[in-house]
Amino acid sequence: MKFSHHNVKEAYETLKGQTQHLQDRLSICIETTKLVEAKYEGKQRVLNKYIDEVAELKRDSAEKEKKINKLQSYHASSYILERIFNIIPDDNGSEKNKKNWSRISSGTTTVGG
Repeated sequence: MKFSHHNVKEAYETLKGQTQHLQDRLSICIETTKLVEAKYEGKQRVLNKYIDEVAELKRDSAEKEKKINKLQSYHASSYILERIFNIIPDDNGSEKNKKNWSRISSGTTTVGG
């Protein structure tokens, strides 16, 4: 019986040591998992921020494209005003152009001058 008791005690101590070793490894794994999750969350936030910035840049780009198209349309209108109505655009809204517009709107001028 003494021999058996000694074997059981030795087996118990071995099992206890292995259990403690597994618990230590488990706590290290839990800490590592928490660290990895925190890094993942941080990177996910950064990635979402970049995605939002790209979406904002695309909206800005579309807005600028609309403005460019509008300016090109205005340029075409300017061409029409210059060629058909003989109105020359300048920077200070010249009186000549205002007079031409008033003559055109009143019908006292013919196309071309």
